Amino acid sequence: MSVWVGVHTTLATPNRQPGNGLVIAMGLVVGSLCHMLAQAATSSAGTSLGDHDLLVAQRLGFILAPAVGLWLGWLQRSWRRAMIGSGLGLLIGWLYFLFCSAGEVRPITIVVLSVLGGVFAASCGSNRTDWLRGLAGRFAKGLLAGFLLGLVYTALISLGPLAFWPRSGNVDHLGAHLRMMRRAGPFALGLSGALLFPSIRWAVGLTRPRALLQPVQPCEVAHAAAPRR
Repeated sequence: MSVWVGVHTTLATPNRQPGNGLVIAMGLVVGSLCHMLAQAATSSAGTSLGDHDLLVAQRLGFILAPAVGLWLGWLQRSWRRAMIGSGLGLLIGWLYFLFCSAGEVRPITIVVLSVLGGVFAASCGSNRTDWLRGLAGRFAKGLLAGFLLGLVYTALISLGPLAFWPRSGNVDHLGAHLRMMRRAGPFALGLSGALLFPSIRWAVGLTRPRALLQPVQPCEVAHAAAPRR
């Protein structure tokens, strides 16, 4: 058995270990780019302020969640996990699309994002945790990751008019709102992504619970799973 453990440990591919600052920077860039893509894919013709925001939110679900799944697969050097993660991300995006289709959703957006974060983390898992035994723990940590995403984004986007709304003159409200969203949206989702990336990496089990940004390698699971003689 000791020989098998040694071979298994040797063959295990180590996960990527980006530093703390790089993980935060990745979340910042990906979050900003995802919001820009969602804005670019949303037509402003004939829409009200509320309808435009809902359309952007629907597109964000289909862009950001698969991007996070791909990133988690990249961390684990696994195309299979990247494809599974992006597929789960599309499912999460579809569920969020249905939620947004219900109409005025802002009062419970944070709750919904928390639940979807829990479902995503629980379903995704990682190469260093047992999928079934860690299910409840990943769901609980995913709730926190989704809560942080929803809380920070909602708070920052609500402050957008204070910084980017015209101060005087005849205001085209739809035009002013669209300009505000183009400026405040990438900033808000970028900062939200900077929190989401380290927290979701922790939620799926790629970092130690006691040290949020301390990576753990898949070979450690082999040592833990090997029976003692």
